[in-house]
Amino acid sequence: MSRKTAPTQGRMSGRFPRMPAVTPLPGARVGPATEWIEILVMPQEEPGPYVPSPQRDRSLAHKAACEDSRQFRDRVLSFLQARHLMGAVRWISEPGSMPMVTLHGTSRVLEQLQQSPQFEAGRTTQLEMYT
Repeated sequence: MSRKTAPTQGRMSGRFPRMPAVTPLPGARVGPATEWIEILVMPQEEPGPYVPSPQRDRSLAHKAACEDSRQFRDRVLSFLQARHLMGAVRWISEPGSMPMVTLHGTSRVLEQLQQSPQFEAGRTTQLEMYT
């Protein structure tokens, strides 16, 4: 005899309903049904032949790469602020050792970044992991 007393309706998963993680800033054009997406932004590459860099101290190379990353993040932030898009962004990554920024924002932010000639921007793939 089975211990189940009531039949299950549909597929059961361990997922909870989506709740907004943050409250939008006052004046933001973000509605209650806004879908936040993860966006990767990198600098636009200039076409040209590959030229290997000369051998140098790794600590100096790392320091220079971190400075480039910080400057790139500052350029992305000033771009978003100049276009009044900060209300549509809820999180932006800290600078690392590569000129790349990850941010959580709306599709409007992604569209503006893609239209800019100074950035390469794209949406990351959502992966649902079950353990």
